[in-house]
Amino acid sequence: MKDLITFELQKLYDDSHVSPFIQELCEYYTYGLDYEDGSYQDEIEPRKIVEPVYTLFLLQRREIFLDELSYIRKKYPHLFSGVEQLYEDILINMDIRILESKCAQKLADALDNKVSSSEILEKIENLCSRYEDFCEALDPFYSWIHNFYS
Repeated sequence: MKDLITFELQKLYDDSHVSPFIQELCEYYTYGLDYEDGSYQDEIEPRKIVEPVYTLFLLQRREIFLDELSYIRKKYPHLFSGVEQLYEDILINMDIRILESKCAQKLADALDNKVSSSEILEKIENLCSRYEDFCEALDPFYSWIHNFYS
């Protein structure tokens, strides 16, 4: 199964229909499924930080990213299994403000409320308006939130 996922990821990275942000999202969630002991998490930001961040960024271009995830569902079913719950959460929340508020508050809580959820949302909106590729916006966002935790 792991070889099949690796093969699909390689194909995904060559697929021009999928943005780098969604490619990164798929890799994170798919490999996260394979590491039940949590060892993969040692190499990146904590899950309680990463998952709300990905959701908040995804909500900035909800329709476009949902289309990309639908494409992945058809073309890369093994990868989609990793992001399926996230896809469903985004899809069923037609009023994204509620989901956005919940995720921003989760992130604020993970940062011990050293920054408010409204400041988090403002920062994400600002970065997403400045960067076409959200992968490029993630780095300055993570640098910013590192001011609030170590």
